[in-house]
Amino acid sequence: MTTALLRDSVDGRPLTDAEIVSIVRNWTVGELGTIAASIGIVVEFLARRPDVVELLRDDPGATGTATDEILRIHAPLVANRRGTRRSVTIRGRRIQEDERVIVLWASANRDERVFGDPDEFRLDRDPGDNLLYGRGIHDCPGAPLARLELRVVVEALLATFPALALPAGGRRELGRYPGSGFSVLDVRLA
Repeated sequence: MTTALLRDSVDGRPLTDAEIVSIVRNWTVGELGTIAASIGIVVEFLARRPDVVELLRDDPGATGTATDEILRIHAPLVANRRGTRRSVTIRGRRIQEDERVIVLWASANRDERVFGDPDEFRLDRDPGDNLLYGRGIHDCPGAPLARLELRVVVEALLATFPALALPAGGRRELGRYPGSGFSVLDVRLA
């Protein structure tokens, strides 16, 4: 893929070194860091919610929807930087052309105007409202692979272990911004 990027162009010009590095960095972070954070978040949620574990055991077909909803509640990526290409007004705030902004994915996926009670786990939400994998030109190209990996991990975990639990006194250290998840998470698999 990197070799292809070296030969690729945008608007008739070759990609710059900085653009290629940015693309490769995003692929690496997305595949390694984000999926690791996502697995930890999903496992921690399931260890706290045996009712969801039973629901997924009864209906394995709901695993994809469930992992998307869990990651809407606790986002693996809190924020991302963007640059504006033109001036725009959003909710009364004027943002000038070429201004740097931070998009808070985690906040957008917890907007009460869209999700009602954002802490509530529900499988009947409109999947189009969930910005977990971005949207539009910033739609994550790795979303199908991430969903497949999460489904396989959850199905294997639930098929192998009757119970998941967070042990009393277990370690639980949060990941670093702009990522999320856990750098350490003790889980008892029984």
